[in-house]
Amino acid sequence: MVRVLAVLLLLTSAPVWAQDGAQDGPQNGNPDDLFGGGGNAEETTGDSFVKTAQEDAGVNPADELLTSETVVIGGSFGVSAEVALGFNPEEGEDPFTGGLTDLSTRLFLDARPKGDFRVFVKGDVSYSPTDGVAFDLREAFADISVGDTVFVRAGKQTVNWGVGRFFSPANLINLETIDPEDPGAELAGPVAVKAQVPLGADNLTGYLILDDIGSGDDVGLATRYEFLVEGYELTVGGIYRSERPWAVMSTVAGAIGDVTVFGEVVLGGNSDKVFLVEDASPLGLRAATSDSLFASGTVGVQYSTTTEDELYTVTGGAQYFFNGEGYDDPSVFTDNPGGVRALLEEGALSPADLAGRGRHYAAAQLSSPDVADTDLAPSVFWLGNLSDGSGRASAALGYGGVENFTPSLTYGYGYGVAGAEYSPRGNVHSLTLGLTLEGSF
Repeated sequence: MVRVLAVLLLLTSAPVWAQDGAQDGPQNGNPDDLFGGGGNAEETTGDSFVKTAQEDAGVNPADELLTSETVVIGGSFGVSAEVALGFNPEEGEDPFTGGLTDLSTRLFLDARPKGDFRVFVKGDVSYSPTDGVAFDLREAFADISVGDTVFVRAGKQTVNWGVGRFFSPANLINLETIDPEDPGAELAGPVAVKAQVPLGADNLTGYLILDDIGSGDDVGLATRYEFLVEGYELTVGGIYRSERPWAVMSTVAGAIGDVTVFGEVVLGGNSDKVFLVEDASPLGLRAATSDSLFASGTVGVQYSTTTEDELYTVTGGAQYFFNGEGYDDPSVFTDNPGGVRALLEEGALSPADLAGRGRHYAAAQLSSPDVADTDLAPSVFWLGNLSDGSGRASAALGYGGVENFTPSLTYGYGYGVAGAEYSPRGNVHSLTLGLTLEGSF
């Protein structure tokens, strides 16, 4: 343990920047492919395509391959709109709703002046009818390697610790959590200094987390160790911040035959979540925090198969999540909606405290990207809070036959008692026509 602490102190105090692991990297322009390569340096003679090897032990051939005198700028553009029909609208409410749902541009800048140094910046410019134009900085960091031994990244960065698709309690560092209905969305991360040391096939990583550089109040330490056991990828790690939530975690991912399996376990304390407690006050409720330990975990599977004639590909996944911070009896929300609303208005409770109110959750998805070369992409999805009996189910059909343009038709059904987590208005049916135009540059 003393040796591990010494290594972590060395990592988090290193005055250099370097590469993140492939799991933590951004998605655009393949910016994580910074370090690597092997062999001898090569020299081009005149205009000839013939190259001669040079024996120079002080030169890393990967530096020549990765160095670029230009700055790479790219991104993507997307605009989405939808028209929805509610089958059971409230009295006096227009059953048709629609309009712009998303208008955004993602831009990234990737500069690699040296083989062991890189700067990467990525941000979103978006527009909404209510908020106007907004800019969201997603990542801004620099990488440097030290002797091809220690790799450190400094700046705002995404840090993906979890392996779950719809739920990920091991996602301890990112500032955003996974949305089960949009699991592929990139999550925003903190400002941090990360140092990684490869140990053969394993990796030891340390983080100095600086959410608020000015105040210094949110400085934290985190570490993770990744290793392989019989073909399974395992990790153990933890995060600590003074007077803030702390946690230790472990993940596993691998395959049993053609099925990918994964799991996460987390034990945390000093939670900052505000809970509802029934009492004899006029509201019948009060808000309170807890100093208990909370254990959470998740298990899931993913599977994909393609027929021999390659006309059909089916991909599916399912996941169960035990939420240690959930309520044994979440009916406290549905039995006294007036008290919940009053605590929200007083500021004693925040909207974030209303999420994750159940102990047991599950989600499943089944899709096919192109059925029999028709460019039709059907999918079905289900998300359920098993504790309060609420959930959402949908069946969608998209068409990808037009480049950069995707129309889709989605039937949705929300079920459960009014006021439950996934059924604020009770049982609701909807039919939505969506139109999406997107492309990259």
